[in-house]
Amino acid sequence: MAEATEEDPRTRRRGPRSNWVPLGLAAGAVALLVVAWPLVNALLPGSESVPSGDPVPVGSGGGYRASLTFPQEGWALNTGASQAGHTYRFHRGPVRLTLNSVTPATTPPPSVEELWEGMSRLVRAGEASARLGEPEAISTHDGDEGLTGTLESGSRRGAAVVYPSPDGRMAVEMTLAGRDATTADIAAVADVVRSVSFTRENS
Repeated sequence: MAEATEEDPRTRRRGPRSNWVPLGLAAGAVALLVVAWPLVNALLPGSESVPSGDPVPVGSGGGYRASLTFPQEGWALNTGASQAGHTYRFHRGPVRLTLNSVTPATTPPPSVEELWEGMSRLVRAGEASARLGEPEAISTHDGDEGLTGTLESGSRRGAAVVYPSPDGRMAVEMTLAGRDATTADIAAVADVVRSVSFTRENS
């Protein structure tokens, strides 16, 4: 019988397995998450479309709840920058509509002129160069009265509107503007600010 000169592979002892393989796999998974996660976040929708003609609830206070209806197609709600019942940020192309639902705590409730002054201060606090022009009367399609005026910030120009509810215990404040929006862009959707509707609670 011939003497074996080489070690049988089946009986060869295996050395310790290298730890570099699992470490490499773990590092690869971490790198994939670091690179891919921001991409996934960028691809996930931060807004949801708003169908035209359907009332969107935007707040309540006192004995009323308020809603807004979009006459035009193409509006979307920025879900990440909105807080249900308080602040809503909508957009359509370059136009941005910011809506705040306000519930004054004073008794008696503030007048519409006082609401306008308060809104003017908030606009300036949010952006030092922003200014509201002299207000004039405006009414919703339902006949609720409020005030409107120009919103100016640098070279940008838009509109601001405030409507108190019939009992004055809440108000809806809106600005319609956009960094890249033209006057024509604003005019094309300006009718949205008259679509606010107040409904009695439990009605």
